[in-house]
Amino acid sequence: MIGLPVVPPYWLAGENCPAMHRDWLPLSAFVLVLLFVVKCTAWTARGCVDLDSSTFDKVVKKFRYTLVKFDTAFPYGDKHEAFTSLAQQTVGNDELLFALVGIKDYGEKDNTDLERRFGIPKEYPVVKLFSHTIDKPIDFPSNEEISADNLRLFLKRNTDLYIGLPGCVQKLDDFVHVFLHSSDSVEQQSIIDQIETLGKALDETDKFKTSYQTYAALMRKILHSKKPPSVVVQDEMDRIGKILQGKLSDTKRHDLKLRTNIMQSFLSESTPITSAHSSEL
Repeated sequence: MIGLPVVPPYWLAGENCPAMHRDWLPLSAFVLVLLFVVKCTAWTARGCVDLDSSTFDKVVKKFRYTLVKFDTAFPYGDKHEAFTSLAQQTVGNDELLFALVGIKDYGEKDNTDLERRFGIPKEYPVVKLFSHTIDKPIDFPSNEEISADNLRLFLKRNTDLYIGLPGCVQKLDDFVHVFLHSSDSVEQQSIIDQIETLGKALDETDKFKTSYQTYAALMRKILHSKKPPSVVVQDEMDRIGKILQGKLSDTKRHDLKLRTNIMQSFLSESTPITSAHSSEL
C-alpha cells in the first residue's frame, strides 16, 4: 500500500498554509471520500456473503437455498438495496443464504469464469436461485423489477421456505394450504370460523388484525363461488388493481396492497411456479 505524506495540522490555517501542503488538500479530500464510500458499501451488504470463483461451490452446497446476485464489482442503487434489505429481513433463516458475486470486466477480470459458466448477460444485476433440490438454477424473471417484495414472492413460489409478504401471517398461510386442498365444505367453514375467532382475540392495535379479516373474507368468497379458487382470487386482484389505478389516500393504497399480498398466498397454492408478481410497498 502506498503511504500518504503526513500533512501538519497548520494546513487548516488557510492562507498561512505552505503552498506545498496546500497542494495535498485535494488528494486528502479524495482519500476521505473514498474511505467513506468503501465504508458505506460494506454496510449495504449486511446479511449477504461475497462469493468468488474459489468459494462459490464450497459455500452454495452448504445451504438448501442460495439466492445469488451477479453484479458489478461495486454494486449500488435501488436494486442492490432491495436485495440486501431482504437479506437482512430473512437473516434468521438458516436454510437460506443471500450471496453477491462481483464481476470485473477489467484488470484481473474477477469472476468472469462464473459469468461464463452461468450465462450471465452484461445487463447487471442478474439474480439466480440455487438449490440442492433442482438441477439448474432458477432465474429471477428479467422482465420483473428487482424489488424486495418481488424477490420475496420469487422465493415463496420457488422454495418450500416460509417467505411471507408484508401483511401475510405464517399460521394463516398454513390454513390456506389446508383450505384449498380440502373438498369438504364443512371443514372449510370450520377453518374460516377459526381464523375469525383468532382475529377477534387480537388487540385492536395489532398490525395483523385486518389480515385475519382479509384471509377469512377471501376464503368465504371462494367457498360460496362456483368458480375455481384461483379464478376467484385473480378476479379479486384484478378488481383491486383497477381501484389502485385511481386516486387514493396513502393509507388506503397501503391497505389494498397488503390485501393483494395476502391473495398471493392463495395463488401460490394453486398456480404453477413461474415468475414474481407483487405490489410494491
